Amino acid sequence: MRTPSGILHVVDFKTDQIVAAIQPQDYWDDKRHWEIKNNVDMLDFTVFDGTTHSATLQQQNLVLKEVRDGRIVPYVITEAEKNSDKRSITTYASGAWVQIAKSGIIKPQRVEGKTVNEFIDMALVGMKWKRGKTDYAGFHTMTIDEFIDPLTFLKKIASLFKLEIQYRVEVQGSQIIGWYVDMIQRRGRDTGKEIELGKDLIGVTRTEHSRDICTALVGFVKGEGDTVITIESINRGLPYIVDNDAFQRWNERGKHKFGFYTPETEELDMTPKRLMTLMEIELKKRVNSSVSYEVEAQSIGRIFGLAHELINEGDTIRIKDIGFTPKLYLEARVIAGDESFTDPTQDKYVFGDYREITDPNEELRKIYNRILGSLGNKQELIDQLDKLVKDANETASNAKKESEAAKTLAEKVQENLKNNTVDIIEAKNPPTTGLKPYKTLWRDISNGKPGILKIWTGAAWESVVPDVESVKKETLDQVNKDIESTKTELNQKVKEAQNQATGQFNEVQEGLQGVSRTITNLENKQGEINKKVTQFEQDSNGFKISIESLTKKDTDISNKLNTVESTVEGTKKTISEVQQTTNDLTKTTNEIKNTATSNKQTIEQLQTDMSNLSVGSINLASDSESGLNKQNMAGTWSDSKQMALSNKINYRNKTFTISFLFTGKMTKLNTNPWFGVETAITYTDGEQEYRSIRTDSKLKVNVDYKDEPLSSTFKTKGKDVTQIRFYYSGRNIDGNLNSHHAKFEEGNIRTTWQLANDEVTSKETFTKKTTEIEQSVEGVKSTVSKVQDNQSGFEKRMTTVEQTANGLSSSVSNLNNVVSDQGKKLTEANSKLEQQATAIGAKVELKQVEDYVAGFKIPELKQTVDKNKQDLLGELANKLATEQFNQKMTLIDNRFIINEQGINASAKKTEVYTKEQANGQFSTSSYVRDMETRLQLTEKGVSISVKENDVIAAFNMSKENITLNANRINLVGFITANHIKGKVLEGVTLKTSGNRFVEINKQDMKIFDLDKPRGYIGFMETDDGSIQPSLVLGSDNRKYAGTGSFYIYQVMPRINGVDQPSKAYAKFGISKGENAEGTNIWSNYIQMHNDGGHLSVYSDGQFRFQNLNNIIFESEGWAPGYG
Repeated sequence: MRTPSGILHVVDFKTDQIVAAIQPQDYWDDKRHWEIKNNVDMLDFTVFDGTTHSATLQQQNLVLKEVRDGRIVPYVITEAEKNSDKRSITTYASGAWVQIAKSGIIKPQRVEGKTVNEFIDMALVGMKWKRGKTDYAGFHTMTIDEFIDPLTFLKKIASLFKLEIQYRVEVQGSQIIGWYVDMIQRRGRDTGKEIELGKDLIGVTRTEHSRDICTALVGFVKGEGDTVITIESINRGLPYIVDNDAFQRWNERGKHKFGFYTPETEELDMTPKRLMTLMEIELKKRVNSSVSYEVEAQSIGRIFGLAHELINEGDTIRIKDIGFTPKLYLEARVIAGDESFTDPTQDKYVFGDYREITDPNEELRKIYNRILGSLGNKQELIDQLDKLVKDANETASNAKKESEAAKTLAEKVQENLKNNTVDIIEAKNPPTTGLKPYKTLWRDISNGKPGILKIWTGAAWESVVPDVESVKKETLDQVNKDIESTKTELNQKVKEAQNQATGQFNEVQEGLQGVSRTITNLENKQGEINKKVTQFEQDSNGFKISIESLTKKDTDISNKLNTVESTVEGTKKTISEVQQTTNDLTKTTNEIKNTATSNKQTIEQLQTDMSNLSVGSINLASDSESGLNKQNMAGTWSDSKQMALSNKINYRNKTFTISFLFTGKMTKLNTNPWFGVETAITYTDGEQEYRSIRTDSKLKVNVDYKDEPLSSTFKTKGKDVTQIRFYYSGRNIDGNLNSHHAKFEEGNIRTTWQLANDEVTSKETFTKKTTEIEQSVEGVKSTVSKVQDNQSGFEKRMTTVEQTANGLSSSVSNLNNVVSDQGKKLTEANSKLEQQATAIGAKVELKQVEDYVAGFKIPELKQTVDKNKQDLLGELANKLATEQFNQKMTLIDNRFIINEQGINASAKKTEVYTKEQANGQFSTSSYVRDMETRLQLTEKGVSISVKENDVIAAFNMSKENITLNANRINLVGFITANHIKGKVLEGVTLKTSGNRFVEINKQDMKIFDLDKPRGYIGFMETDDGSIQPSLVLGSDNRKYAGTGSFYIYQVMPRINGVDQPSKAYAKFGISKGENAEGTNIWSNYIQMHNDGGHLSVYSDGQFRFQNLNNIIFESEGWAPGYG
């Protein structure tokens, strides 16, 4: 560590320019007093009056001083005292950050879930001071109850995040270029330095205190209003807890010593149970006497010029005094100090955060002797202890490997996100620039939002999402028309038959246009109908014969029709049957057409199922499943949602029950609060009546509820109702509120929620099957289709086979929309097989959209990937990279072609991950994974390629060459070659003999003997971002393994990511071990600094020089502060 120069720079407070530099020989009586707590830092020094620099020492000017840890600390001059007798000026200055207090105001507010960086930026807004180095400490919430200044705010931030503040400036040339506030976990270092009474310590006083001891602790917290939270309700009516052991030790005449405790916490929802937990922790601190130490130390670092011995702010040291019995060993931290650059004998330090420790050597000897005495000759137990030690070492080794694997996985996830995350372009017209095949996504909103997601294939825009809705709408429209017309026609025939008398009839009509004859046989008894009609028609165009039967019994109706039509063009035969029961309607039609050039037969069946209508207590409210979902609400607000009530019942003079479910927590009821459901009734005379059920009047505040049912029963008045409305409503309540599953039902008992009958009817299920065979002079074509819509989803299947003189073609397609417990899935699959005289082609295409959760099971994942570790790592990284998305779209295009040119096969898969927000909107970014494999076989060779995103691996083989092109090629087994030539060999282990070998990894090289590392060259890890190429002889770069090793390394510091060669240094020496942080404790070393050109030599033992001639030391100059 470099020694500060001692130069004091004076800065003009208006321009931030350095106007004077005071050398150490030009000032005296200097004292810097600092305290870590509250960041106290004051500087006093005296100079001669009448000098050039004394004129600059005026109030509000700044003094810059470099302190031992390398920071440049700014002080503002608060007082300059002149002494005419001594012709001197004594300057008093304080840390310049005291001026932050006057630079703004912080208003009362509650800051929710911010990081330390966000808090510091709030405190320093609009100031020259900026956020500097910070240590991550999570997210915290702070409540500011009154107006405070920014400096106080900074102190509160540090306390909240359990960090320490340090202030500094950066200087370039003669100008201050930056003012910084750092918040770090801990100032100073654990130096490993041990100081001993008589050498470094003047004295130690050990004091034991018992004034804070208590045997019973009373705890309380102020609640809302005038309430006080205690533990009486859960502690047998007692407001305190006791410690029996402490009572036996400290009671006086059998009476407790009471203490009082109020937790310092930001928790808003303090409960008696939580309070008791905190009290138990606090009581453990108060049942024993406390011990404190006063230490007076002298600084040996500056007296003897040994920079490595210097004590700095916040450093942790070890203190020992063998004069105590038993021997006293302390660990202490330097929390305050007085330092003088010109007179180091005046240095004084205050130590705090004491912790009494034991002499490890003495304790180990005691433990060892105790173990030997207890175990005796029990060799089995000793062996077991040895095994446990080995297991502990193996566990530590595994932990290191796991951390390295986690780092590699994180890097892979970042790489995937960078390469595969794309923006979704939302527009009415297709994008025309920057298009990348299977990477550019466009949300087509030409027909309104949310639009259709499309992907650029390189030639055209193709829909990513199967267009199920348009197919479903078109099919449903046609099916509904068919059902409606069939019902109407059937009802009309029944109505006509009901109006006719029973009997047999024969009707003949003749005219110039043609002849017709109708024979009717009708039985109509007590609502049951049996009717048969035979009809013959003939005119100049042809003739028609039809046979029809109509049967009605109870609610079942059957209608059958057989028709034959003949014209000069051909013959058409139709057989149809309609069956209607209470639950379903079925229509089957068989139509055959014969012409001179073709035969066509179509068989069609349509069946609709209405058996899912609710029976029993009916929900009269439609669109009632979801209501108001209001999260993180506060203050004044209002919202409502209307539901539709059935118009098929009379609401007059009846009993009804309204209900809903509530999920969430109310934290505060503001003015005029309301949350629930309400019905508004208007009678024929204009009277209005309101009935409601609300959470704010039924449920408690600050209680979590899930699917909590609330209901209310009422009776309408005995007069006509002209209008009735039912709606969700809410206003002016803080918290997370969700009302859902509302129900409006007849009766006085609440029943389980269900869809309204009007909604169920609109969702009646149907199945439509069609088989079509067409024969013509061109060939034969057959089509089989099935369309089904039910509660599980919509599905359309179709198979088509075409046979012509040129060849054979068959295709199979499936389009479905399925809703299951795992979510909603859309699938569109198509396959086609074509066969001609010279070629065979096959194609399979699939589009699938499904709800997505990035979960995975390790055993299954291992089975789906190659044994290669990289493949498994890639799949894990892909799962983690897509964790944020909730919808996955898959496009598969597999093709196989055989023709005179050869054999071509390709398999292509594109996965598109998107996210649908809770409000139904879609995110503007997506994750696209594009994979493709191609195989080509010709008479000249074989070509195979595998592509994922923009990474391609290829294998090409011809009669002369085999080419492998990939980022990673794994060859398993023994490889024999005459010649190997390459540019890079990565991840290679070179063994020079059976027991000794060299291992080369990504950034380092190690030499091994009997699997134990004996040497290392590479980059050693650092905590501050500096670059440290190193050579180690005796071990490798692992921590806690370097005892006795020889180190050579060069350090290149970096500030804000920029190399600082002027501050570089090099070091070589031998280590005698490491401290708790893994930092070397040197036996001896030589250190060379580029900054100032200094050289430091240190040895724990003797310096011995032996030669045959003179030893000459020469100095050609003297640098201030180094003499």
